[in-house]
Amino acid sequence: MAILLEGDGFRIRHFRPDDAARLLAVTTDPAVMRHVGDGSLLDAGKVALWIERSQANYRAFGYGSFALADPADDALFGWGGFIPPRESPLPELIYGFEQARWGQGLGRQVAAGLVSLARDRFRFAEVLATVDDTNRRSWHILEGLGFRLDRVVPEDGVDVRHYVLQCGKRDG
Repeated sequence: MAILLEGDGFRIRHFRPDDAARLLAVTTDPAVMRHVGDGSLLDAGKVALWIERSQANYRAFGYGSFALADPADDALFGWGGFIPPRESPLPELIYGFEQARWGQGLGRQVAAGLVSLARDRFRFAEVLATVDDTNRRSWHILEGLGFRLDRVVPEDGVDVRHYVLQCGKRDG
């Protein structure tokens, strides 16, 4: 198991197949998923595919979506990481976690940890982050970390804010 980063109350590590049950619990909570993609809840098959694709992305790109786990017992409570470029030429920062941990500053800490990984470990030149316009907490976190608003576009019937962070010059 590769641990990428530990912070106060969280660990960012590679997903494992045995994370599926906990990830399913998080991604079947409507409040958690409200601002994720089209808001759809995931089923066991989609969670298993997410973990498989994340592991494939680690091998192909060196990064992907990672598990957020409690450093005390390594129990998964969410996800965070980077989606390899598809529609955008930039890797996209993502994160989400169970409601029990909301309102404690963990979102900012996790996002700051991911920005540190983007700059120092993965050496991205830029990172994209997309946030529903109604999710003010998340866009305030991004703005506080230096992301700049690039544009607002309608997606799935919701205005989505596209933020970009300049990480610095990429080596190579």
